[in-house]
Amino acid sequence: MTKEQILTEAMALNARERDEVAETLWQCMVPGELTPAQTQEIRGRLDALDSGRVQAIPGEQVMQELRQRFQR
Repeated sequence: MTKEQILTEAMALNARERDEVAETLWQCMVPGELTPAQTQEIRGRLDALDSGRVQAIPGEQVMQELRQRFQR
């Protein structure tokens, strides 16, 4: 299958199934264990979100900005 065929098939799945596919692909790309520095960074970012010091940006907005910035 081509990448385009795979993406077309994946987008036809329901939201839960797409999430499972995305999670499986993500697990292939990241190491199984986090380093202490990575864990500390994650905790710091979560604390900043939980405390309100920073505000999350919706994923769709991030993707739109990236598409605009890196459009060929």
